[in-house]
Amino acid sequence: MSRHTVHSRLRTLLGEPGSLRGRLIRGGAGSAIVQALNRLIALAVGIVLARSLGAEGYGVYAYAFALMSVLMVPAELGIPVLLVREVAAGVARADWAYVRGICTRSTQFVFAASTVISLIAALSVWRFGESMPADQRQTLLLVLFLLPLSALSKTFAGALHGLQHVVMGQAVEALLRPTLVLLGVLVLFTVAPAMRLPQYAMAVQVVVAVAVFFTALLLLIRYLPDAVRTMKARFCTREWLAHAIPFILIGGAGIINNQVDILMLGYIRTHEDVGIYRVAVQGSVLVAFGLQAVTAVVAPQFARLYAQGDMERLQRLVTISARLVFIAALPVVLAFILAGGTIVGWVFGPEFVASYYPLSIHAVGQL
Repeated sequence: MSRHTVHSRLRTLLGEPGSLRGRLIRGGAGSAIVQALNRLIALAVGIVLARSLGAEGYGVYAYAFALMSVLMVPAELGIPVLLVREVAAGVARADWAYVRGICTRSTQFVFAASTVISLIAALSVWRFGESMPADQRQTLLLVLFLLPLSALSKTFAGALHGLQHVVMGQAVEALLRPTLVLLGVLVLFTVAPAMRLPQYAMAVQVVVAVAVFFTALLLLIRYLPDAVRTMKARFCTREWLAHAIPFILIGGAGIINNQVDILMLGYIRTHEDVGIYRVAVQGSVLVAFGLQAVTAVVAPQFARLYAQGDMERLQRLVTISARLVFIAALPVVLAFILAGGTIVGWVFGPEFVASYYPLSIHAVGQL
């Protein structure tokens, strides 16, 4: 086959470099790579923390993070997702006053909401947390300081998405943050083994959050169109708040569904049980690794074929995608069922062998 023929077929599949189809596929592939790397790095962070903190310390850390994730729902007000849509619409209309207005107002809303929630929660921990162990209380206070920084960083990333810098916006949260956390924890725990405690691991998260916050802010300033800087902002506050409500409900349902089990377990059982269960949840995520990668690549094709009314090719693509995902997931599930205890003990440490049964159940559920 000639080089010209190969290039022609690639162009047919991927689209011309400047075409909408080509941008969608390449954007989807870029997002898939970012998400895949995020899962791998997050797993590496979990392994380092589990082996360094032990089951109980890792449970304290995981419980604090689950609490922050739930508090992020009212702290964000659904605005990061709303920004993606509204900024993109404003750019498409060249309505720079609208873009400046929603970016400004969104930052104000998220800052105010996240700060108030953090202060109320911190005062509650300080007032009613006297019976807590010192490491748990300190970890909770640090994670509440982390909340506004994370909420604002996600807001800036949402604006970057709306400006069509999708991979850049994702990379800040999905790659830069976990990579810096991994490096920070490795350095800290290697240089100072006595600091292998959950509050110090959370302190690393806070330092990294400051770096990510300024990085996201500088990127947004860098990629914001010049016209936005000089235009007087136009605000549609009531309209934006009304549009944000569905995103609050949808995002909140997803986050609560993913974190409520950790919070419930932490309430009725020990932090050691939370740490063991958290390892099972992290391990089972590998089952869906192929699903995420395949979906990110083919989702634009689903939309294109549906818009064209080509149901036959759409069905064929869905069937092939489902088979690929199943083929990728099945060996992982079988490995966890047949040798999950050995795998967990070798990767996370002997304390976590007890996560075999919840890991197997989660893995089958993921499949």
